[in-house]
Amino acid sequence: KQLEIQAEGLSGNLDKVWRDVKDSAWLGGEAEGWERVPYWLDGFIPLAYLLEDDDLIARAKKYIEAIISYQKPSGWICPCSDEDIPTYDTWAVQLISKVLVVYYECSGDERIPEVVYRVMKNYYELLKSGKIHLFMWGKYRWFETFISLNFLQEKYSEEWIKDLAKIL
Repeated sequence: KQLEIQAEGLSGNLDKVWRDVKDSAWLGGEAEGWERVPYWLDGFIPLAYLLEDDDLIARAKKYIEAIISYQKPSGWICPCSDEDIPTYDTWAVQLISKVLVVYYECSGDERIPEVVYRVMKNYYELLKSGKIHLFMWGKYRWFETFISLNFLQEKYSEEWIKDLAKIL
């Protein structure tokens, strides 16, 4: 019953009423492109799948499809220009990777492990090379990344995954 209440309220309808989610840069729009969509999806995806609600699932997939489609060949996934990457607070990288793992656990979408692998490998390479640094929220919320890193460790067990954990 509580999940149904959430689905009928803002949790289940935020993408219909809040510009920062509805027209987000994560979808190619002009609104906020940092934390709001990943935060919303982190709760919305499990809600949709726990309720087995076709409409909610379809709306979640719409966001995931858009996010995946914008992933760059390098693996970078967040909605910003290449020039802005060094000043982009990568907490969004940490969050969206977690969301993708949640989506995989709910949907079983076999594309997701490779997407997360590419995101985290790129994140590792950027941090290790010094092209980006942890600052602002990324510096203080680094632990959010460990859901993705544990996921990758179970699937791939490569040394760079442990190295990224140490860097964070």
